[in-house]
Amino acid sequence: MKNKTIHILLLLLFIAGQAYDASAQIQTRPWTLAKLDRKKIYFGFHIGFNTMNLGIRPKGDPAAMGSIYSIESKAGSGFSMGVLGNLRLHEYVAFRFVPSLSFGGRTLIYTEKEPNETKFRTTRKTVESTLLEFPFLFRLKSARLNDVRFYLETGFKYSFDLSSKAGTDDGGDNLVKLKKHQFTYELGTGIDFYLKYFKFTPSVRVGWGVNNALYSEGHMYSAALDRVYTRTILFAFYFEGSL
Repeated sequence: MKNKTIHILLLLLFIAGQAYDASAQIQTRPWTLAKLDRKKIYFGFHIGFNTMNLGIRPKGDPAAMGSIYSIESKAGSGFSMGVLGNLRLHEYVAFRFVPSLSFGGRTLIYTEKEPNETKFRTTRKTVESTLLEFPFLFRLKSARLNDVRFYLETGFKYSFDLSSKAGTDDGGDNLVKLKKHQFTYELGTGIDFYLKYFKFTPSVRVGWGVNNALYSEGHMYSAALDRVYTRTILFAFYFEGSL
């Protein structure tokens, strides 16, 4: 997932560079939505899709692992939507609050082998999330070239998992559960396109969990894990300004 994320960011940087070069060759003309850039506060919304995964750290103690030979996390896809508020701090700096609702999941794959067995068997545990997300982001913008602008943004996000089973009885299903409260560091990039009636922005933002999200329980699938960190990639389309 790390290499994939780097490739995506490099691709967007390349696209931004091509857009920059193309814009530089176009004769300068009055900017579209020039008033939007000067507004102290404006609003918008976004829709997009996400990829959720887990960074896992198994227990180092073989006794805690039991019959579990290895653990792998497989990413899953989901959907996101939300609104945004943009506060202008400087010509090239803005603070953004982007409350969102995201749906998605991941799968933990356990490879097991009992001492008296000769074959391995696989057990899958799906970990689904419905997240209320509250990103607080600082955006650093490039100089505008006609109707195109490139940006980088960074910040932190608090998430509340509405579908967390932490503290509930799973009826013996031995679910792997995540805590309700999660915190991530966020890094993103994108390109602003100033259209006639609104600003359109395709973007990508990556999140790395900073707190241990595992809600530990006694069954072996949970006990075999030492720490779990959330990982997300969000591909979103923003619509900002006057529609």
